[in-house]
Amino acid sequence: MVQIGIANIAKNPAILDSVDYAIEIVNKKTKEIKGLFIPIAYREMIQDALDEIAYQQFLKQNSSLLYPIDEDDTLLDGLDDEY
Repeated sequence: MVQIGIANIAKNPAILDSVDYAIEIVNKKTKEIKGLFIPIAYREMIQDALDEIAYQQFLKQNSSLLYPIDEDDTLLDGLDDEY
């Protein structure tokens, strides 16, 4: 897979317009892969994966609503006691 540096994209964002294949976006200083660029032409092929990613992000962001807090962890613990 072809790799493009973050700095290259920052200096020339139009580079993504000319790419018609999947590329890895890399921080060349640390050699760490930061993301993937997949042209919109392939969206139908990966739509199920995109939906699953969005669902997992939703679960992560809303986990406190889905899983109730234990009574021991409540912020009001002790405030309702009589003095």
